Amino acid sequence: MEDELELIFPSKKYKEQIEDFKEEFINNNENDIPGGGGLEREETFVEWLQKINDDLSEEKSKARGRVPSVLYLAFRKQDQRLIGIIQIRCKLNDYLLNFGGHIGDSIRPSERNKGYGTKMIALALKEAKELGIGNVLMTCNKNNVASARTIIKNGGILENEVNENNKVVQRYWISLKKRYADGRNKANHILESDFKNIRVDNEEFKGNISLLAIKKVRKEWRIDVEKRCILANNYNLLEIYPDGKQYCITAMFDDKDKIAEWYFDIAKEVGEENGIPYEDDLYLDVVIVPDGRIHVLDEDELKNAYERKEVTKDEYDRAYKVANKIIEKGKKKETLEQLSEFSNKYLKILRGDEDLL
Repeated sequence: MEDELELIFPSKKYKEQIEDFKEEFINNNENDIPGGGGLEREETFVEWLQKINDDLSEEKSKARGRVPSVLYLAFRKQDQRLIGIIQIRCKLNDYLLNFGGHIGDSIRPSERNKGYGTKMIALALKEAKELGIGNVLMTCNKNNVASARTIIKNGGILENEVNENNKVVQRYWISLKKRYADGRNKANHILESDFKNIRVDNEEFKGNISLLAIKKVRKEWRIDVEKRCILANNYNLLEIYPDGKQYCITAMFDDKDKIAEWYFDIAKEVGEENGIPYEDDLYLDVVIVPDGRIHVLDEDELKNAYERKEVTKDEYDRAYKVANKIIEKGKKKETLEQLSEFSNKYLKILRGDEDLL
């Protein structure tokens, strides 16, 4: 479990352990410490520590031709031994997009092949999500099977292979934007809930439809200037995952079975994992309120992700193309009527009030 390790930002307190860590690489005839922030190149600990702190600043890192980043020491909790170093780059430049990725990491030679790499990356991904990174790129040399294995265990999907200085580099993407129908991504808001999913394949609809019946929430979730409530005790979230589409729909029902809104998540992919539907979120969202109002959300998040090179130009354009189609259809009265009829029908089916046939 990753709780065997903890990530700590470097300080003077850890000078002796960091220098010992570095010495072990040198004694093992290794001249490179991936993710070490240039630890092997800096002549003194003080210079290295200053650079690590400068890398936290976009302005200071840019002045040195670098991207802002955060470096962590990975300590084993049991004995506080420094096991590894891992660096999270907050954005990508052209080189990192092709060859380096968001995360670089090293395990000291004496602690390799014990599963620590997988655990360290898992902890770093949590930090990356907190930093606002939605899609993490990790790379490794093709002949580094152990490194590839740790990436894959953390959800890495191989996109392609590229050549760098006569070496084949594999590029893996790890999505931190997957959202699952069973509410695991809403854990901070939902305290108690029941989940049910059915597979539908008829002339009306083909895909998965789920019901997340909310029993208890941490607190009510209100939005808009009128403080419209979209999540509270005894609310129901009917989640609709159509096959072959790049969006999913959440129909939010209040405790009186009245629809509060339809929330369209634009997705890179809609799929199913271990029987649970999911959507791999592409930032942009469209909300349609039963009274006809339409809101487009998270345009700034999509723009920032594109600028950080987490989203390609094709994905950026596709998100708006899908959103615009939803908006155009949402303006029609018959669309709202169809949405309402469909949502109410399947709420009753999943609650057991009506049969599917």
